[in-house]
Amino acid sequence: MEAEALEAIFDTAFTILSTDQPFKWSVKLVPVDCGGDAEEEEKANHVMVNLVATIPLNYPEDSESLPELDIEIIKGLSEDNKKEILVLANEEAEANAGMPVVFAVCEAVRTWLADNNVKGLDDASMHAQMMRKAKDAERQKVSVCCCMSYGYIMLR
Repeated sequence: MEAEALEAIFDTAFTILSTDQPFKWSVKLVPVDCGGDAEEEEKANHVMVNLVATIPLNYPEDSESLPELDIEIIKGLSEDNKKEILVLANEEAEANAGMPVVFAVCEAVRTWLADNNVKGLDDASMHAQMMRKAKDAERQKVSVCCCMSYGYIMLR
């Protein structure tokens, strides 16, 4: 039943890799959905992944039985990004244990991709790493300032 729902939602981005137990599904995830326009998708999306889920026999009824998740990089990400996304995906699956989790995991990963849809995340050079850290620090600084400003306004 979950496979049919995912197929309806993700259309051609959803693939059933194995119809035998354990089932294996793949969902291509991009930050910007371009309605199937491959050329536009390539331009708008600097990062892309496949989420691969191996579905255990007692899933989702048994809350201890979660899909085994893996991330395949399609475009624009480093191995460190892959690890970060995989941690996020597993945390989302655990938070939704006992019910179908693949859609929730896909949405969490897609949100991460949207927040990180920039060129060069797969560049492992020291310069690129330094620039990403500086950009992250600036983003965090702006976030803290916005929160502090909002809190000040609320206190008035």
